[in-house]
Amino acid sequence: RTLGARVWRREGGAGGVLGRGMASGGAGEKLTDTLYAGLDEEQRRLMREEVILVDREDAIVGGASKQDAHLRANDLPLHRAFSVLLFDSQHRMLLQQRAASKITFPSFWTNACCSHPLLSIEAERDGVRGARRAAVRKLHHELGIAESAWSASAEELTYMTRVHYRSNEGSDCGRWGEHEIDYVFVAVKDVALAPSHNEVDATRYVTQDELRALMDDANAKVTPWFKHIVTAFADRWWPLLSDSVALRRLADHTTIHRFGAAAEAPSKSEPAGLSVA
Repeated sequence: RTLGARVWRREGGAGGVLGRGMASGGAGEKLTDTLYAGLDEEQRRLMREEVILVDREDAIVGGASKQDAHLRANDLPLHRAFSVLLFDSQHRMLLQQRAASKITFPSFWTNACCSHPLLSIEAERDGVRGARRAAVRKLHHELGIAESAWSASAEELTYMTRVHYRSNEGSDCGRWGEHEIDYVFVAVKDVALAPSHNEVDATRYVTQDELRALMDDANAKVTPWFKHIVTAFADRWWPLLSDSVALRRLADHTTIHRFGAAAEAPSKSEPAGLSVA
């Protein structure tokens, strides 16, 4: 199966370099007008950005547009993402409600910031450091948090682990889904917010009990990756927010935690869960 827009391939095997290629056919270019009819132009532009395609062990294998990486018609190729859990000095967690204009998971509540490292930014290809750089960029873009609020290395964004999940839920007319290896960061910092109305409809700080109530509310719209992270890790990490050394000791650079459909063994035809040319 081919993706219908630009695809990046690794040339010369695992040790080669990333090279550009064009996939023929597919949904990408042909369905653009149908997919985005009546939707926000800025969100259309962002869907042309190129994410980092990876195998199940998180090795880079190429890249594709956000559109092609999130279309169910393309079998949801696996790609890198990141999630930031941001707490204030009272240890309340910042949540955002994704803007109604978002193409994927519009109006869903989620963690402070969740997005993708980009293949076109070389520094963002570099594992944890690359995901951290992407997090600083998107915290500014979505929430208006100044990049200067962080140190040069942004080590205040404590890397904790990676999660692999797949979801078709919450999509627009069933077309969209997610399939990501998500780098999870925790930070405790009081920040000034100036959310982009194109990205965020609302923000709120919640206590641990308030977050539990949100998760238990069957009518609440909450993103699937946030549910996985909270269910698996929140009770372990929250009590350590006042002890950064102890929190860092829990960082796991080896394990990729797999949830739901992502925990199932891949098929022989697609061992990495990818659909690339």
